[in-house]
Amino acid sequence: MDAYPKGPDRRVASNILLTIITVLLIGLVLRLARAVVIPLLVTGFLAYLMDPLVTLLRRLRVPVTVAVSVAAVLYLAAFLVFGWVIYQSALDFAQALPRYQRGIVELVRELLLRIQNAANTLIGLQPLEELQKLPVSTILLTTLRSVASFLSDFVLIFIFTLLFLVGKYGLARKLLRAFPHQRAKRIALVLLRIDSDIRKYIGVKSLASLLVGTTSGVCLGLFGVDFAMLFGFLTFVLNFIPFIGSVIAVMLPLLVCLVQFGSWARTLWLLACLLVLQNTVAYLFEPKVLGIRLKVSVPIVFLSLFFWGWLWGAPGILLALPLTTTLKIIMEDIPGLKPIAKLLEKAPRRGN
Repeated sequence: MDAYPKGPDRRVASNILLTIITVLLIGLVLRLARAVVIPLLVTGFLAYLMDPLVTLLRRLRVPVTVAVSVAAVLYLAAFLVFGWVIYQSALDFAQALPRYQRGIVELVRELLLRIQNAANTLIGLQPLEELQKLPVSTILLTTLRSVASFLSDFVLIFIFTLLFLVGKYGLARKLLRAFPHQRAKRIALVLLRIDSDIRKYIGVKSLASLLVGTTSGVCLGLFGVDFAMLFGFLTFVLNFIPFIGSVIAVMLPLLVCLVQFGSWARTLWLLACLLVLQNTVAYLFEPKVLGIRLKVSVPIVFLSLFFWGWLWGAPGILLALPLTTTLKIIMEDIPGLKPIAKLLEKAPRRGN
C-alpha cells in the first residue's frame, strides 16, 4: 500500500508545507532586517499618531503639506519638551536607584526573617547578598544610553513619517492613474477601510495609554511618590504590552513607595488606586470606544508576545499587540484572508 497521500490530500499537505516554509522564511528575513524594519514600523506608528490632527486640518480645507507641517511642529515641540523632562527624571532615578535597591533588599530580608521565625525553619538569605550586588544603576544608565542612541536616529524617522503622511493622501489619485478605473476603485476602497481601522485602533489605544499613564502619574504625585512623572510615562509605554506591562507598571512604583515611606498601609492604598485606574481603562474605556471587533484572543496575545519578542527582542514585545492587531485588521478587509482573521478573535459568547 502506498504510504504517500494522493490527489486532494497530497495538494493539502503540499500547501501546508509551503505555508510553513513561507512563514519561516519571512520570519528569518524579518529577524535579519530588524535594523530596517523596526524604524519603518515606528515611522508608521508615528504617522498614525499624527494623522488625527492632519485629518482635522484637512477638513478645514488646509492643504496637505501645510497640515502636515503644522502637525509636525506641534508634535515635535511636545516630544522635545516632554522627552527632555523624562530623560532628566530618568537620570535622577538612576542615581537614586542604589538607595532603593538597598531598601528593597532590607524589606525582603525582614520579611524572610519573620517567616523564618513564624515557621521555625531556616531560610537561606544568600541570594539577597547577590541581589544587593547587582549593578542596577549601571544597567539603567546603559539602557538610557541606548535610548539616547535611538533618539539620535529620530530625525530621520520623523522625516520619513512626514513623507508617509503626505504620500498617503495622494495614494488614491496614484491608483486611479496606475490601474483601470474599476479595479483602482476597489483597491482604493480596501486601502481606505484598512487605513480607517488602523487609525482608529492606534488612536484609541494611544489615547487609553495616555489616559492611564496621566492618571497614574497624578495618583502617584498625590501619594507623594518620587519620580511620579517618570512612572506615569512608563505606564503609558507599558500599557501597549498586554497583561505583563500592566503588572510591571504597577509593581515598580509600589516598591519605590514602600522603600520611600516604609508604610504597608500607604502602599496597599496606592495599589488599590492603581488597580482601579488600570481596570477602568482596560475594561470600560477601551471596549466601549474601540469596540469588540478588534479584540484578539488571549492565547494569540501571548503567542504574539513570544513570537515578536523572539524576532526583535524588547522592541518586538512592545510592538507585538499593535502589529498583531494591525495584521488582523488588514486580513479582515481582504476577503480571502477573513477566515484567518476570525481565528485570531475571541470566541463569541453563547447566545450571540
